[in-house]
Amino acid sequence: MYSEPFDYHEQARNPRMYLLTGLTGAVLYAGLAQGWGLAAILLAGPVLAWILVQLVMNPGAGFRLWEQGISFYDADRERMIDWHDLSAVTLSADGAGGAICILHLADGREERLPATAAFTTDRLAQEFRLRGVPVWRATPEPRGTLATA
Repeated sequence: MYSEPFDYHEQARNPRMYLLTGLTGAVLYAGLAQGWGLAAILLAGPVLAWILVQLVMNPGAGFRLWEQGISFYDADRERMIDWHDLSAVTLSADGAGGAICILHLADGREERLPATAAFTTDRLAQEFRLRGVPVWRATPEPRGTLATA
């Protein structure tokens, strides 16, 4: 079995959020400097408040494929699954170029692996196959057909 770790983590504290904080602060300052007063606070204030809450709470999600199994976490849970408890993986596209990954456990339960949108289905399939896990591909949902008369 392949034992090199493969992991990915995402969180709110990233360069984009800090850039957005500075940009929103600059908009708020410019509005106050131009004499908008309450309008500037009402327009930029809630956005700045939301950004600061995200930075303080720092919600994150991620996973790690390693020698013992899969460990993953998101806002609601933190979990470790041994390779022997995993029967298969279903991969499908998320429509935005990323992947959705469903773990099928030996006891019949299913778990969704968080933070997989940064990878293509082919990349995740390669990582799971290297570790000896069967990979299933989900069939795309039919988008609707033309009615024939």
